[in-house]
Amino acid sequence: MRIAICVLLLLCATPVLAQDEPRVEDPPRIVLAPPPAQSRPAALMPLYIGAIGLQAYDGYSTLRGVRQGNAETNPLVIGLADRPVAFWTVKAVTTGLSILLTEQLWRDNHRKQAIVWMIVADGVMAAVAARNASLIHSAR
Repeated sequence: MRIAICVLLLLCATPVLAQDEPRVEDPPRIVLAPPPAQSRPAALMPLYIGAIGLQAYDGYSTLRGVRQGNAETNPLVIGLADRPVAFWTVKAVTTGLSILLTEQLWRDNHRKQAIVWMIVADGVMAAVAARNASLIHSAR
């Protein structure tokens, strides 16, 4: 029986030779790839900056106009003109939401709608800012 076990072990064992070395994998290669294509058109960033600037001017001119005795006509912020912190918070949130909506439209592959949305939002704010400027100028 001992002889059978020894023969079985000899037949099943795999020989390990001294020449067998562990396989060395190829070293990693560094591949230089061109930079990815621009993910947004060049127009969106200036539109974002324009929206921020127009909202800031609207906030400034609204608060200045109310101090000069003009009435706030935007029903969403009528009660906020005498509370500047709350007013500026609303301005910041609405600006941020407008930009976030544009980014979401862009990611959802509604790229033309994203650009049109920002152009319309900036156009509306430009009209509001121009009206505020004329009211402030006429109150002098």
